[in-house]
Amino acid sequence: MRPFEFRIVGLIALGLLVSGGCSSESGPERRVVTGRVTYQGEIVPSGEIRIAPEGDGPVSAAQISNGVFEIAQRGGVVIGPAKVMIVAVPSAAGVSQDELDRGGAKPKTMAIPAKYNDKSVLTAEIQSGDGAQTIDFDLE
Repeated sequence: MRPFEFRIVGLIALGLLVSGGCSSESGPERRVVTGRVTYQGEIVPSGEIRIAPEGDGPVSAAQISNGVFEIAQRGGVVIGPAKVMIVAVPSAAGVSQDELDRGGAKPKTMAIPAKYNDKSVLTAEIQSGDGAQTIDFDLE
C-alpha cells in the first residue's frame, strides 16, 4: 500500500471506532423520577435526594427545593429496586441576607432522622416506562 492508502484506511478505522462508542443504547435503562418530600407533614424546604440501585449501577441525585425534586440527569434513575437517601440542609427561605449578616435570623434547619439518610430504610421501585415516574416521600 502507498502512504495515501494507509491514511485512508486509518481514517476509516478511526471513524468506525469512534462511531461505535456513540450508541444511545449503552448503559442500564433509566427513567426520570420526580416527586415531593415531606417530613412530619411539612415540606422539606431544602435538601438532597439520592437513589442508588440495589445492584450495580450509578447513584442518581438531585436537589430538593420547596419539597420538590426531579432526577433527570443522564436520563434519570436506573430501572429496578433502589435504596433512597434523603438529607435536609439549612434553608434561608424567607430570611433576608441583611438579617443573616446581622445574625438576627438563622436559616431554618429540618433534622431528618438517620433512618432516612445515612442508615436509610427507604426503598423505591423504579419502573420501566415512558415519561417521568412520580414518587412522593411522606416521612414520619
